[in-house]
Amino acid sequence: MLKFNDVLKEFSEKIGLGALEPDADGSIAFMFDDKYEITFTPDRDDGSLLMFCEMGDADRLEKSDLFRLMEASVLGARTGGAAFGIHERLNKLVLWKRHDDSFEDAGDLERKVNSFLAQIIYWKEHLDDSQAGGETTAPENEGTFGFGGMSV
Repeated sequence: MLKFNDVLKEFSEKIGLGALEPDADGSIAFMFDDKYEITFTPDRDDGSLLMFCEMGDADRLEKSDLFRLMEASVLGARTGGAAFGIHERLNKLVLWKRHDDSFEDAGDLERKVNSFLAQIIYWKEHLDDSQAGGETTAPENEGTFGFGGMSV
């Protein structure tokens, strides 16, 4: 098993980005398809890796939206194991998921990111439709989204 920083190095070399340097707290962010930014932050205290994405402004959510999001994320039942939260200082709704900081290889990291990215895409669309008065159905499978179209 490899730690996140080792897998990140392997992954960045694999796709030709070269060496990537995390910021002061160890975080690094990737932009997928020019609209889905996922930040990776290792937690040195418990050895985990936190993935999160800002999903929109928290103050745009109706009370009914908040109840649906909390219901969907109970024990990760309809979010692929991820959960919703509100970053009060930034006034942002975030979708987050915690992983052990050990990965088999860059492919293992890619699979976990793809799974999380599928949830981000689904829930961003769901929130947009909900705020427009529509409704969507949960995805049957998580799909696969490659690292193409990604920027750092």
